[in-house]
Amino acid sequence: MAKESKTTFVLCDSASTNTYGFRIDLDGMDLDRFRSNPVMLYSHDSEQLIGRWENIRIEEGRLLADPVFDMEDELAKKVAGRVSRGFLKGSSVGIIIREMTETETVAVATRTELMEASLCPIPSDAGAIVLYDENRRRLSIDEINIKLLKYNKMNEEQKKEQTTLEQQLAAKDQRIAELEAKIAEQARERTEAFLSAAVNDGRISAAEKDGFAKLAEKDFDTVKGIVEARKAKPTATLREQVSRSSGIAAERDAWSYLDWMKKDPEGLKKMKSENPTAFAALQQTLK
Repeated sequence: MAKESKTTFVLCDSASTNTYGFRIDLDGMDLDRFRSNPVMLYSHDSEQLIGRWENIRIEEGRLLADPVFDMEDELAKKVAGRVSRGFLKGSSVGIIIREMTETETVAVATRTELMEASLCPIPSDAGAIVLYDENRRRLSIDEINIKLLKYNKMNEEQKKEQTTLEQQLAAKDQRIAELEAKIAEQARERTEAFLSAAVNDGRISAAEKDGFAKLAEKDFDTVKGIVEARKAKPTATLREQVSRSSGIAAERDAWSYLDWMKKDPEGLKKMKSENPTAFAALQQTLK
């Protein structure tokens, strides 16, 4: 159920200068994408969609629209009530700046694109305007300052401020990238250790290891649960391992000491070094 308000909101006034120090030329505002999806947010919060805008038009240097509230939403119902009772009169726009010019007295956003329009307690031209980048990501205060400094004429002090802000953001991004890389490497090491142990105790085969490793990149806990639910297989005796590593067939496990001396002396040496108990038992076959 939707409720159309009889109130028309001034979303933006091209004559007013916002607290960022510029005004918006509505003749250069692209409304096409907004008209196709005229979302109405509360305080620019994308999680608080409260309705849509209708009858969007530009008249006498003002961007006007009529709100239609989603009355199935609790917040929208409250906001609609505040509007109808005259307690909420403010609106604000979120835009992408595509071109900026400056005169002796004021900076003007000559080309913009409207992303969304919100109802909020503070009107847009009093400073509640929000800026987005080309990927429709909301800009932080630091990013806005950098963007506006690039558009405006800068004195030496402003240039230093811009450089400092850019360096701080670059350092922050670098630190985030380093931490993400470290976390990823730790995750790979954990996965490798876990899956190697699973191969050794027979829970998974060596052929399955790579597949589980790829799955673990997205969901280690699921892989861990699957593998741990499997039963471990008995570990092969060292003599069996020596036989396999030496290329000795399973039926040759019955060889006597002399058989080993004649047919696989290297395997016999390895058994003596790695499993002296099995070697001693084999020597008994000489008696």
